[in-house]
Amino acid sequence: MQTSDKSFILKPSEIVGAGVGVYALHDIEPNTWLAIKPHGESLGVKVKEEDIPKELITYCIANDDGTWNCPPDFSHMHLVWYLNHSDSPNADKRKDGYYSLGHINEGEEITIDYNSLGEPEGKKESYYKGSKPTA
Repeated sequence: MQTSDKSFILKPSEIVGAGVGVYALHDIEPNTWLAIKPHGESLGVKVKEEDIPKELITYCIANDDGTWNCPPDFSHMHLVWYLNHSDSPNADKRKDGYYSLGHINEGEEITIDYNSLGEPEGKKESYYKGSKPTA
């Protein structure tokens, strides 16, 4: 089944310390594009670290050049910004979006491996630093 803006819901994550997570509202087959961000829409904007409130930096992704990719509007963030890390993710970031790695059951949290985001090692948080990157 294809996904749409009516395929996911935000609710408290079952991952300890993760806060909010993205959950499937129906079964999703392997290799399905996940409609957690519209096709072609920018995922973020480059911002200098000193311009990011410390409470919001966890929603940003570090770049090699010292800047961070942040949501264009923190008051209206796409679901993709709420994906939590897992060493055994069920979704994968690809050039054109996020896809299911295998069958995802209705009610299951959608997770990715944060190592696939390309952050410099020194900017990674300890809970995924050093975990195995996905192929």
